[in-house]
Amino acid sequence: MSTVTSESTALRAVVVAHRDALEQILERYGATNPRLFGSVARGDATADSDVDLLVDLLPDLGNPLLRVAGMGEELSDVFGRRVDVVTPTLLRAEVSSTALSDAVPV
Repeated sequence: MSTVTSESTALRAVVVAHRDALEQILERYGATNPRLFGSVARGDATADSDVDLLVDLLPDLGNPLLRVAGMGEELSDVFGRRVDVVTPTLLRAEVSSTALSDAVPV
C-alpha cells in the first residue's frame, strides 16, 4: 500500500471544503458526475500539482470545449489552484483508460 502525500490530502480537503461552490458551478455549465483523477486521486500530488476533474456534460447546452474551459477557470478561482476539467470524450485514448481507472467520485 502506497503512502498518500500531504499535498493530495490537502487538495482533497480543498475540494470537500468547496463542494457547494463546485456543485453550483457544475450545475450552471450542465455538468454531472464529478470525479477526481490524476495525482490527487492517486495520492501522489506534489506542491505543483493541479486538480484534474472528470465530468459528464448534459447534451445540447453549448460548446463542450467552452463549457469545460469556463468550469476550469471558475473552479481554479474557487480552489486557489489550477483545475483542469475534462470529459471522457475529450481525453486522449492513452490517458483515458488511466484517468478512468484512477477516478474517484467527488
